[in-house]
Amino acid sequence: METVIILMMLLVSLSFILKLTFMRPWQMILEAVVPASVVIFSIDIAVLQSKTQIEEWFQTPELMLDLAVILTIDVALQIAFCFFMVNNGVSLRERVVRNILLLIPGLLIFPTVFYLLVLMIFSFTGIDFNIIGYGFGIGLVIIVPLISMGMKLLLPERFSRLELIFYLNCIIGMLGVVATVNGRTATVGVNELNIPALLLIFGIGLIGYVIGFLLYKHKINKSS
Repeated sequence: METVIILMMLLVSLSFILKLTFMRPWQMILEAVVPASVVIFSIDIAVLQSKTQIEEWFQTPELMLDLAVILTIDVALQIAFCFFMVNNGVSLRERVVRNILLLIPGLLIFPTVFYLLVLMIFSFTGIDFNIIGYGFGIGLVIIVPLISMGMKLLLPERFSRLELIFYLNCIIGMLGVVATVNGRTATVGVNELNIPALLLIFGIGLIGYVIGFLLYKHKINKSS
């Protein structure tokens, strides 16, 4: 379970860095200040944690289900950002929504940097906790924009970066299901086939297909 969560954190960090590639250098620095501030303000909380306690968190069903809600919202926001950037709308409302989505760093980046801070405190024993926390925060402000600029040079095509952010968040969503469900299901399975429910699903799908096809034909005839 811990391996899945660490993999999710890596993907979240990569998605965050790729998202910064759509900003100007000064915006990258300001955006990196947000998680850096969380690191600095959470030093006292991180000092009180232990590896055993963090492992217990990963095995706590209630906490993981709460995390699932945050993960779902975060993935939805990042995917919405990709769609708005691809659409490239010119209306004022679309530009405002696109800029808001661009400035949202991602909800999962905060527990990610907190987890990294706890690991650094455990790794660098004997060093003052404030030095570790402030050093990590300052390092984020410097290193994250540099990595983002490097990613922009590596992937100069805007749509390639958007596609990568989209796929990364899809994978994060799937890993989130594995991490939060953890072998549990919300309902008990049954062995009998519910024919009326199955027919209802097929009927809804068929009606949606017919409506979509008619709207498409209407749009084609109207444009021609």
